[in-house]
Amino acid sequence: MQYSTHLLATPLAALFCSLALSGCMSQKIANTRHIDSAVEKRASNTEQTPQQLCDTASIAISQAHQAELQLYAPLHLKQANDSLSDGQKAIKNSDPLKVEEGVKFCIKASQLIESGMQTRDKVKSALADSIEQLAMLKTVDTQKKFADDIIDSEEDLVDLAKGIEAGKMDQAMKDQASLLKDMQELEIEIVTYNHLTPVEAMLDKAEDADADDLAEKTFSKAEKELETAKKMIRSSYRDKAKVEKTSALAMRAARHAYYVALEVDKTRELKPAEAEERVLYFEYLLERINEKFQQDVVVGHSLYEQSSLIGERVEQAKQR
Repeated sequence: MQYSTHLLATPLAALFCSLALSGCMSQKIANTRHIDSAVEKRASNTEQTPQQLCDTASIAISQAHQAELQLYAPLHLKQANDSLSDGQKAIKNSDPLKVEEGVKFCIKASQLIESGMQTRDKVKSALADSIEQLAMLKTVDTQKKFADDIIDSEEDLVDLAKGIEAGKMDQAMKDQASLLKDMQELEIEIVTYNHLTPVEAMLDKAEDADADDLAEKTFSKAEKELETAKKMIRSSYRDKAKVEKTSALAMRAARHAYYVALEVDKTRELKPAEAEERVLYFEYLLERINEKFQQDVVVGHSLYEQSSLIGERVEQAKQR
């Protein structure tokens, strides 16, 4: 939350200042005296016209945007824009004193950008972990479902940068630890969403097919696989191969629950002739596999024995 300058003078604002880091940090750049001193020196020695000074400042501000000062030195950039705006108005005045004042505004805009560039390097070094984590969030959010949350994290990072601009480095570093924790939690949430939302959807589909009643054991196993995947992602969310493998196992378990429920539903209240057709269908499926080996049929054995014979033929084929 941001507070205007006049509010900061009140006792209530002072209380807010102790509670809201960004609101207080964002009020004043730490090295303004040094900047003002440089402005006075340049103003007394410059050979450029007022318009040239404003043009120089305008170019510097454009370069500052390319250097991302809006992220890493936002107070410097804002004050530079304000100074340039004031300077451009003042140099058009007919009063020489106003023009002189405008010259100083334009020079100050350039000085603020120069100082901001130096501050940017300090901020990028101090907040390197948060900057890297923010980039990771943008990378993993492939579906752009968490854009608002990432924007919030970026705004928090900008507030830390403002703190460093204000000379509050120690507090900014303390607050960075909290921000890093929040961003890491967000990354876990994004990775979990990306990989397990389809699994949850399949489990819902299985539940709609009454898998929790018709295939209770299989459905329960699928739910456990999902929980296992969630725990694994929390502990190893950066291990892409492991995340994908565990998520695939959870999806397979969910699909299994769904299809077992469908098959069980078909066998309920079967008449003897229908049950016989069901068994023959299972044998047909096994024989379709057996045909690939060009050997005798496996019919004439129990379903378990038929599957064992096929398994033996698979092993024999591997050894050829």
